[in-house]
Amino acid sequence: MQREILSPNPPLTDPETLRTNSRVIAMSCAGFNLRRAARAVTQHFDHALAPCGLRTTQFTLLAAMALGGPVTTNELARVLVMDRTTLTRNVRLLRDAGWVESGPGRGGRELRFELSAAGRETLATAIPIWREAQGGIEAAYGTTVWPNMVAELGRLVVGTLSLTPGEEPPLGLVAMMQSDASRLQDSLAPTATGRTPAGSLRPSASANPHCRAEHVSGP
Repeated sequence: MQREILSPNPPLTDPETLRTNSRVIAMSCAGFNLRRAARAVTQHFDHALAPCGLRTTQFTLLAAMALGGPVTTNELARVLVMDRTTLTRNVRLLRDAGWVESGPGRGGRELRFELSAAGRETLATAIPIWREAQGGIEAAYGTTVWPNMVAELGRLVVGTLSLTPGEEPPLGLVAMMQSDASRLQDSLAPTATGRTPAGSLRPSASANPHCRAEHVSGP
């Protein structure tokens, strides 16, 4: 009788094989772990910014426009590594809320977007709340190692984009935004007296009716 020859390796669809491979994915996959971390961070900031009527995506867009000045959706999409369709929809919502203004670019072809007066007030009001939420993350992760974490994330973005043919990370603009963000955070840091340095963005009690006064720090 001819003996049945068994394959030395189980099929890839075998439940135990899938379980083993999925364990490796959960432990090492960049997409799995970074998206998990991103969801946790997003939920943290969404909860903190809710009194201002802002979500994390809206807050980051307002901050990016404050850094970059009048920008096109294509420029924002490259810097924020966002799908252009999704970004356009989000910018439209900000414009409908009165936080963003649009105007023709140099050639008159592409619209350029910038913060309106209401958008600047909204961002200024939200910044102290963001600072408190950001401080919680840094304290939980480790304040001394957090700057290195941010730098490594930047390297990861640049390195990952370089894997896609035709994708060239906007290194100059990214460096500019990171540098400006660092200076902005320094300018917003409270002094020993607990007051916000003069000339920096300060919360306004009337800037956004959605913000509760108890969530706004500073004089």
